[in-house]
Amino acid sequence: MKTENQNKEEQGKADEPMSLSKERKLARKHEIARQKRNAVIGRVVSIVIIAALCVGVVSFAGYRIYRAITGVKPSSDYSALLDENGFIEGVTASSYVTLPDYQNLTIPAEEVEYTDEELEEDIAELVEGYAAENTTTDKAIEDGDMVNIDFVGSIDGVEFEGGSTEGEGYDLVIGSGTMIGTFEEQLIGHQIGDEVIIQASFPDDYEVNPSLAGEDAAFRVTVNSIYIAPEFDDTFVTEYLSDYASTAEEYREYLREENYDNNLTEWINTYLAENTTVSAYPEEYLDHIVSIQKYEDETAYEYMNELYQSYYGVPAYSSFSEYTGMSDIDYDESLPTLVQDRVAEVLIYQAILEQEGVTVTEDEFVAYLEENGSSREEYESDVENFGQGYMMQQMVSIRAIEMIKGYATVE
Repeated sequence: MKTENQNKEEQGKADEPMSLSKERKLARKHEIARQKRNAVIGRVVSIVIIAALCVGVVSFAGYRIYRAITGVKPSSDYSALLDENGFIEGVTASSYVTLPDYQNLTIPAEEVEYTDEELEEDIAELVEGYAAENTTTDKAIEDGDMVNIDFVGSIDGVEFEGGSTEGEGYDLVIGSGTMIGTFEEQLIGHQIGDEVIIQASFPDDYEVNPSLAGEDAAFRVTVNSIYIAPEFDDTFVTEYLSDYASTAEEYREYLREENYDNNLTEWINTYLAENTTVSAYPEEYLDHIVSIQKYEDETAYEYMNELYQSYYGVPAYSSFSEYTGMSDIDYDESLPTLVQDRVAEVLIYQAILEQEGVTVTEDEFVAYLEENGSSREEYESDVENFGQGYMMQQMVSIRAIEMIKGYATVE
């Protein structure tokens, strides 16, 4: 049986972020293809324009040429216009932004705290990820449990197409809303080995299979197993989390510190964005970030099409315009406004280090990465793909935030 949310689950697979290695391979592939296309356009553009003028026709080919000449050119050169310390070359950021008084900042403690309730919720979610299938427990099914079931569905005593697991088993989280009607709720209280007859109705607007819309169905369900999460204890931490702690309490303390620090960073980022005045944007750098944004959007569009092609045999979108929801011209015109916040963030962090008289170094960044579980080799790989300027720009923001944390009072 195709449930209401199966399509959403499939969509979820397609929406998962690609791995960095996959992204880089695709980016390289598309960049090479793009360079080849641009080279071809450069060779034929004059010929086609002359031909079009001769016949006096404004054709679709003419429009393509016009767009090639006037449209935003995507760029994957992330380090262009940046110096080796991550600053925008030739730009004094303080000339473009007026910073708030970040040196005398009071942060409300309740806005950045990581509560014990949040801690226990995160631990519960963590151990659920390590839940193992159990076929012998006498535990009764509860709301939120993951179970494995088989079922056969019928309408008026006749089995319908897609209404059976065919003995292959199906993992279901009770309360997820994956199945129709009250299917999931009717499993609560049952145990492994139970055979249950569940009555459920397809919704009137059932789009997965309109022929089943509004129909009352009966499902013969067998409970195969229940997934049981392990206890969060020292043994669990030693087995799965030894990179972070050696005991359960040490890992709790790690979570407290990590999440408090993340909350503090988020608060400061928001404060800076909302309280900094941007008087202008360096035009050349803004244009470059527009090109970067277009490159990223085109890469995402191409990746989604490749993903859908591999999953379903058809692309996700028929054109880039369908992906963006606007014409190519409107999309290009929207980009300068779209990237302003991105440029403002860069200017803010650079202005802070300018005001403090500080620059960052490669050794400092590598040391920071190593303290946080990365390595020099990974850094060098990133430099190869994105350039040193862009990588150091990340350290500029990290250093600026850390300096503000040092100034701030939390109370």
